[in-house]
Amino acid sequence: MSLKPPVHRGMKELDRSAFTLNLPVVALRVPTKSIGMIKTDLANDVLRLPKLRNVIDDECGNKTHKMVLLKPEISLQLEQASERLQSLIHEHKWSMQMHSVKVGYDSWTADDILRAILPDSSQAPTSYEQVGHIAHMNLRDEYLEYKSIIGQVILDKSSTVTMVVNKVDTIDNTFRNFKMEVLAGTQDFMATVRENDCVFRFDFSKVYWNSRLHPEHERLVNKFAQGASICDVMAGVGPFAVPAAKRGTLVWANDLNPASYAALCDNVKLNKVQARVQPFNLDGRDFIRQAFEKYIAQARPIELPPISKHSNSKTKPPPPIAVVSRSFDHVVMNLPAIALEFLDAFRGLFYRITGNAEPDRSLNLPEIHVHCFTKSEEPEKDILMRACRALGYPEDKYTELVADVHYVRKVSPKKDMYCLSLQLPESVAYATDSDM
Repeated sequence: MSLKPPVHRGMKELDRSAFTLNLPVVALRVPTKSIGMIKTDLANDVLRLPKLRNVIDDECGNKTHKMVLLKPEISLQLEQASERLQSLIHEHKWSMQMHSVKVGYDSWTADDILRAILPDSSQAPTSYEQVGHIAHMNLRDEYLEYKSIIGQVILDKSSTVTMVVNKVDTIDNTFRNFKMEVLAGTQDFMATVRENDCVFRFDFSKVYWNSRLHPEHERLVNKFAQGASICDVMAGVGPFAVPAAKRGTLVWANDLNPASYAALCDNVKLNKVQARVQPFNLDGRDFIRQAFEKYIAQARPIELPPISKHSNSKTKPPPPIAVVSRSFDHVVMNLPAIALEFLDAFRGLFYRITGNAEPDRSLNLPEIHVHCFTKSEEPEKDILMRACRALGYPEDKYTELVADVHYVRKVSPKKDMYCLSLQLPESVAYATDSDM
């Protein structure tokens, strides 16, 4: 039997008392000492509802016995009861009686309640992204007239959510934030998120954060070896930069959004990686050009403080981490809507810095990790061709690029997110003005 709450189709103001149900069930009178065995052996027969006790005191006041409540589909004639239950009742001569259970609002899930309220009972909008204490929903148009009650139900049913918001427009490509409205709870957009052994704090209404990208953050950071140098062009609040620095890399991290930059600076301090992260607040293309020029001009090696580990005073401290690469080892460009377009900043970049069209083989070329969207049925080809156009690289030679196209996630039914990891071609890096 699939237990469901009373239906109140079209309810828009939440009345929790309306979802109370008096449920008749069979109560099995058993010795108190048998309760543990019953819960184990008869787990499929016992009533299980959230916040509802399935073992109650004996109605006769006998402390040597308890009443075990069975699932509602089991009758006094033991229809739908397991063979094990039937055997134990016959063996021990346990008595049974009917008992009325009051099932209230607290025992139903958010899905149960919303299916009892909304016009279409076949589905309920209960999915959301949780950012700290914030439940972030993206309600379809047909649910908007019920948004307040949806928000209240989600708030009620999650012990870690104190505010529910709904996205009301698309992401702004400049600062990567979007407008949202509070559906329920206390308005407080300052979120604290823990990810990859780091803590991030930020104003969710002013910056971009997507908890569903946690696996991608971890995957890419795991590519960075200790002592590597990272150029994070669209760093946001630091989901790549901060954990990478904790791993012992040198990171120059940038974001155009002033709120993201401020949060990035705070998160660098919060995670105690100030000595390994240098934050910037520039346009992405300007940052690429300026960062490479300044970084290449620095003396090597660059010494970073070692990764601290718990040790006693007699243990010899580890040596500093040496960064020896003359250029950045990795570039991260996490702005999927337009990041591929920023690849044009790399054309002729090394020629302009060195003043020499002849490649300097002692100057390493970076691996560039670009996040992007595609709707193509041939995603790898589409992404590589677009990268070629931005780099000024021959499109008919896209298969010659040293590149990997990694699937990240489905964004919508017809749009996917990928990460292109591309070794910057020498011919692009040292392109002269006549080539451009």
